[in-house]
Amino acid sequence: MADVFDQIEWNVRKIFGGEPVCVHVGNTRECDIKRHPTYTKFRAEAIRVGVQSAPSSRLWESLITMGRLSDLDGDCTWRLVILDCIIPSFRSLSARVSRDFRVDREEIRSAMVTTALEVWADTTMGVAPRHVRDRMVKAAFDVAFRHGKATSSEYPMDDTGVLSWPELPAQSSTLKASSIIDANDIRDADVAEQIRGERAGALLQRWGCFDAVRSFHDEIRTGRRSGSVNQAVKSSRLRSLISNPNHYYYLSDLYPRHIGLPEAAGVIGIAESAAHRLIRAGQFPFPVARAGRSYKVSVRALMHFKDIPDVIVHVDDVENGALHARGTVP
Repeated sequence: MADVFDQIEWNVRKIFGGEPVCVHVGNTRECDIKRHPTYTKFRAEAIRVGVQSAPSSRLWESLITMGRLSDLDGDCTWRLVILDCIIPSFRSLSARVSRDFRVDREEIRSAMVTTALEVWADTTMGVAPRHVRDRMVKAAFDVAFRHGKATSSEYPMDDTGVLSWPELPAQSSTLKASSIIDANDIRDADVAEQIRGERAGALLQRWGCFDAVRSFHDEIRTGRRSGSVNQAVKSSRLRSLISNPNHYYYLSDLYPRHIGLPEAAGVIGIAESAAHRLIRAGQFPFPVARAGRSYKVSVRALMHFKDIPDVIVHVDDVENGALHARGTVP
């Protein structure tokens, strides 16, 4: 019978299949490093270096960082990958504890996964990525022995609970800038959505960059590009009848997915040297991906830190707002 360990492994393999895996920025096409292994080879290497020297491993530093970045996007994919690369260390111990203490093996394994995830949550800030893997393993080992000695179900957990995919965060925030329409206290979701788009378009026009945005819109309309908005969080059924549902995108789609650490440090207001010190100490305010000798900063993570809402907009609304700001609409 499949237990929580098996379910994690099956889910991760279903996600990646036989495709190349990028642990640097999460996308092989956007990564500066051009050679990427399949997930099977990647996992084998992660297991090997994890057991030998995780604190000094760049692979595990990148792996933990990808998990943190995925968490910010409400995506547990890389968190599952981390568990999948740790589970081989759990299997033999859980079997031995189950045998020696005559405790249900599935209960022990569920307790180990639960504890590992609790450590994951507790080490979000103040712990350098290179130390997270070993802390998760140590805590899971400790709870397995405690569970065995207690010979009770002190740490229950539904095996499928850890696999539940969190819902995407609600996109209810509005741009913190003056708007051509007062969007305060708008209760109609369709109207609020339209105002968010028009407000964004007005700002882009005032910043003098709307011509580039128009090119982006043309690519969306012709199908050469698609926004990153999940179908489940697009507009209401009413607006979908009059607005093409494939023409929605996040504002962050207008920017590159990653920028360099010097640029990110400038946005935050600190020196690049200070940013490096904070990263090494595990105290940088959000995860930073490592690709070779350089760091890549997720623009979405930076927007989240700066409290800049990554709202969903429709190309028609954005263009209408730009036209209003330009003064070409009566």
